[in-house]
Amino acid sequence: MNTLLLEPFGGMAGDMLLAALLDLGDPRFTLENLRELAERLLPGEAKLECVEEKRGALRGLMLSVETPESVSPPHRHFSDLLELLERADLSERARERATGVLRRIAEAESQVHGIPLESVHFHEVGAVDTLIDVAGAVYALELLEVDRVFSTPPLIGDGTVRCAHGEMPVPAPGTAEILKGMPILRGGGGERLTPTGAALLAELAEFSGAEQFCAERVGYGAGARDPKDGPPNLVRVQLGQCPGVLKQRSSTEVITQFEFHLDDATGEEIAFALERLREADVLDVWTSAVQMKKGRPGVLISGLISPDQRDQVERIVFEHSTTLGVRFDERSRSTCERDVMTVELEGQPVRVKRRFRPHALGSLRASDLSPEYEDLARISLEKGLSIRELEVRAVVIALAESKAREQPTP
Repeated sequence: MNTLLLEPFGGMAGDMLLAALLDLGDPRFTLENLRELAERLLPGEAKLECVEEKRGALRGLMLSVETPESVSPPHRHFSDLLELLERADLSERARERATGVLRRIAEAESQVHGIPLESVHFHEVGAVDTLIDVAGAVYALELLEVDRVFSTPPLIGDGTVRCAHGEMPVPAPGTAEILKGMPILRGGGGERLTPTGAALLAELAEFSGAEQFCAERVGYGAGARDPKDGPPNLVRVQLGQCPGVLKQRSSTEVITQFEFHLDDATGEEIAFALERLREADVLDVWTSAVQMKKGRPGVLISGLISPDQRDQVERIVFEHSTTLGVRFDERSRSTCERDVMTVELEGQPVRVKRRFRPHALGSLRASDLSPEYEDLARISLEKGLSIRELEVRAVVIALAESKAREQPTP
């Protein structure tokens, strides 16, 4: 399976990781792909350029991302970035990954400053620049069909750094919060690991298990600074295979289910509450029609969350509904591993989600494959073909290509 090995030996920022992924020279992910993504996020506003630079004795690519907000970024909140992320037309898995990275940054700031998550604003990291870095990274992993990401411990720097809150020790408070539980290396002078770089590592990477990694492509991403002391300001990525690492077929986790009743809310009020819950990145939320006291029609709102989201959900429920109480129950959930592959249909790329069942014997079945509706809809409108016909054809192609590739281990 495709594996990416990250080596932040000189530190890492979001734009450095993107530059390193571009430096791989893989035709599946190019600067043009990244520009198209930026155009979907910010139509007509983002300018992306890549130049080759030297850091110390080594060369690497440096990516510059310029938007009208780069010089004087407004105070955008977590929900604002999620709204912009919807424009990117990413797969479900990529959007979940990007949301997870942004959430780690927001939760770190929330913890450091003692404020609710919804009050955190992304002024220090540059909201739109960060969004392009994060969405671009997960988009690259999708196009490169990367199954797993491993990393060596990042170099974080030392000394102090000046930020919006004054002079702070390295790592800055928000970065330190993100780095909890992560192996790190100190040194290098100044700030070497940014909050976005730390959040990308925390959300995407594993720090052990790549002992049998075999590289096929190598890329270097350069930071803007060229410090005289310490390792060169570069991050290295290697794309290859880990033949000794078996794909996990499933995982079991403890989640929390919440529910509450309403019998005095309008449809608009219910929809508004559901929107606020979805913005909080709950795992799922749905409604059911119920009959309340005295024969009144009502609605049961239910959802799934991670256990650490309970306080946040309570605030949203009591702020945006009239319910007197919300119930929470712990549940055990088993999930199939999944990935996304890309096939060509009518000369255009179509993303296909693949499900790997834990007890399946033999190869994938048609029921394990789900082509992305947005990709099919685009081709349907251009070619005048039905969604159903395109879906069947995409599944057939995906099945054939999956058999030709490395087969999942039962």
